[in-house]
Formats: sequence, C-alpha cells, structure tokens
Amino acid sequence: MTAEQEVASGMSGRGVLVIGSGGIGSQVCRDLAAAGARVYFSYYSNAAGAAELAAGLPAGSCAGYAALDATDDAAVQSVVAAAGRELAGVDTLVVTAGHRHPLALFQVTTAATAAGIVATELGGPMNAVRAVLPAMQKNGFGRIVLVGSDSGKTGSMGDAASAAARGGLIAFAKSIARENAASDITVNVVCPGPTDTELLAGMTEAEGLTGKVMNAVVRAVPKRRLGSAAEISGAVAYLAGAEAGFITGQAVSVSGGLTMQ
Repeated sequence: MTAEQEVASGMSGRGVLVIGSGGIGSQVCRDLAAAGARVYFSYYSNAAGAAELAAGLPAGSCAGYAALDATDDAAVQSVVAAAGRELAGVDTLVVTAGHRHPLALFQVTTAATAAGIVATELGGPMNAVRAVLPAMQKNGFGRIVLVGSDSGKTGSMGDAASAAARGGLIAFAKSIARENAASDITVNVVCPGPTDTELLAGMTEAEGLTGKVMNAVVRAVPKRRLGSAAEISGAVAYLAGAEAGFITGQAVSVSGGLTMQ
C-alpha cells in the first residue's frame, strides 16, 4: 500500500490483529472496526466476553477470534497465521497484553512472579511482533502499536518488574522501528496513565500496598480524573491510521499530564 493509497482509504480494508481484548483492547477492536477495518482478536481466558465483543462489532468486521497466551511463541505464530488467512493479511498489529498481579516491594516479589510479569508484558509483544514482521516486510507496509504504561518511563513503587518490562517495551519498539522504517513499517507505544477500567477499579479498592499506591497515582494526575478506554484507543487508532505514517519509534503518554517530557 502506497502512502497515497493509505491516506485515501484510512482504515478501510485494513486487516487488524489485536492481541489482548480486555478493557482497552476491546475498545480498540470496536473503534478500528467502526473506522472500516476488519479485526481478528485474541483473548486470554474470558471466552464469554470475547464472544460478546465479536457479536457487538459492526456486521462483517469481525474476522474471528482465538484464545491465546502471548508468552507461548508457537501459539502466537499459530494465531497470527490464522488471522492472516481470515484477513487476507495482517497489516496492522495492536498488542495490549498485561499481567494481573498485586503490588509488592521488589524484595518480597518472587523470581517466578517477576519472570511471569516480564514474559507477559515484554516477551508477549516481542513474540507477536516477530510473527507479523515477515509478511509486513514482504508487503512493504505495516503499522504496529504496542500498549504499555507510563510506568515504563517513570518507574512504579511496588511494581518494579512491570515497570522494567514496560521500559523494555519502549526500547524494543524503538529498535524495531529503526530496523523497519525503510519498509514503511511504523512501530509506536501508547503509554496510558490511570485508566477507568475494571482492572484499575479492582486495584484501587484492594487492601495493602496495591490500594495505597494506586490511589496515590490517581490523585497525582494533573487533569484530576481518570482516562477512558476510548481516549487510549483514540491514540492507538491515530498511530495506526493514515495521518501517522511519519511517526515511528515514539512512546506517547496518554496520562492526563502524569508524565510530561
């Protein structure tokens, strides 16, 4: 697809694979489908939620969905292949994979817990990008948007392993962006701050360090409110869309001013 064709078509006819269809991921599916893309998505464990999401997408826009543990490279390769068949090619990848865990100081975080967090939040996106790159390189076009966190820029008390993974995600995206810019493959990271999702609600209501830290982060947002899934998805849609073809290797905070650079 040439730059001129991309501007003319927007998301119409685009084949989008969304890895992770939780709160933000489901909104991304809905928004990109509404913009004219065909969407194939994965879910981790909520089969009923995935079926409901698929049924609610515009007619003809859902190409399918599948259960996926993004830490399993062979499974990721299989899902990417299935999505490619159903979409007649994946030209857009969005990864929203995250690991659910209570916050804890690093010295009491087990090695297994830390490894699981890093495997999901850094290894998972790496697996997905590795799987889609060959076809994108062959076609000379691709849009990759990874959803991370502002903790990857600032660190996070009680969540060192996740912050390390999110920081690594930003460095990874910059590296892949450099390697593939000449092939018109852009790679960017959207870094949300506190966002009004079921996950955040559970954390702010939790006892102990999790509730204490998360409520403090929410109070620190200069905009004095939570972000919405739609605002995060809007940034994803922009970076995947026609107007952002000259933006690559960037980590864009959508955090109400929590991180300013």
